[in-house]
Amino acid sequence: MFLIKTYVHNVKQIKLIAAIFVCTFLFAFSKENIGDSNTLTSLFKIERSKDNNQIFYDVNLNDMGGFDNENPINIYWIKNTDGGKIKPLTWIQKKYAYGLKFLKINDEYATFRFVSTKEMYFTLKKTNDNHYEVYTKYRGNLLNVNRIFIQIDGGTFWFPNIKSVEIYAKNVKTGEDVIEIYTP
Repeated sequence: MFLIKTYVHNVKQIKLIAAIFVCTFLFAFSKENIGDSNTLTSLFKIERSKDNNQIFYDVNLNDMGGFDNENPINIYWIKNTDGGKIKPLTWIQKKYAYGLKFLKINDEYATFRFVSTKEMYFTLKKTNDNHYEVYTKYRGNLLNVNRIFIQIDGGTFWFPNIKSVEIYAKNVKTGEDVIEIYTP
């Protein structure tokens, strides 16, 4: 009886070790950094003071490794208030808030702005090391955008009271991390 219990115990340990190995192997080749949803195609994200949900903007690649000229950027929610579910933007969100209006698209770059403002323009461009990044000019500085935080203080569904928009970026000229605060 002792030998059977020892054998069963050893088999369970081997299965556990095998499961850990498989999980480690799978995550080692994953393009995703767990917890931040950054992938090799991730450009930037928007966070809001309203809740813990995040909007991600990823480059949409074609078969040749360039961005898709028909739809250069894929936009989606990570609904942290709903267990981290991935959801598309609603039609209203695309049309009036977080959607993008592309002004110029060619094989080298795409220029766009958010549908909610005509004051700030952005450029999607491939870097020398074959990554895609988003740039904007603010106060005469060229910035590589990483994250945007929107401070919302009340208002309504159609007219939220936006106190500020913080752009977390890297100054391209100096290499320094900066936070630029835009007040609409």
